Amino acid sequence: MTSQNIRKMVTTAILIALTIVFQLLRPVLGGSNIISTYIIGSLVNVALIIAACAVGLWSGVAVGVITPLIALWQQHATLPMLPWIIAGNLVLVVIFALWAQKDKSSLKVEWVRWIIVGIIATVVKCAVMAYGQATVIGGGFTPATAALLTAAGKQFVQVITALIGAVLAGIILPALPASTVGKKSGR
Repeated sequence: MTSQNIRKMVTTAILIALTIVFQLLRPVLGGSNIISTYIIGSLVNVALIIAACAVGLWSGVAVGVITPLIALWQQHATLPMLPWIIAGNLVLVVIFALWAQKDKSSLKVEWVRWIIVGIIATVVKCAVMAYGQATVIGGGFTPATAALLTAAGKQFVQVITALIGAVLAGIILPALPASTVGKKSGR
């Protein structure tokens, strides 16, 4: 195993640890209220995006799978929704990993591209999770229109937290020590 791979694994582990700490803030922020949802959701999305763009797709996938498991353990997510939350995270991670940065060997952020990719990724994430919730509510593979509309309204918070996460990640990413993950500085 190369030192580069070890650095990527350690960075991924640190990002996973950070997301666990973020999710453990829920009781400090007053439980499962709307404020904690926006703060924690945004911080988790920052970690997802940074993992995908700074470390790589597999790092983002690891963070994207582990964070819903922690939410389930905290009873903030339900078992029927777990695969849909994971799917939503993975959609966000894949879109950012593949298209957010023009130069994959750099941590540089080109804001116009970043925002366009961020909007697309967040809307698709919301759509996947809304479809999943409608499927769970409807109890079948083809959700009813009413269930889909209700779920879309409930999942709209995903758009807000993912957009906030994208903006914060776009600010943080260029400031990271690029050598840790074997990339060029974003400055």
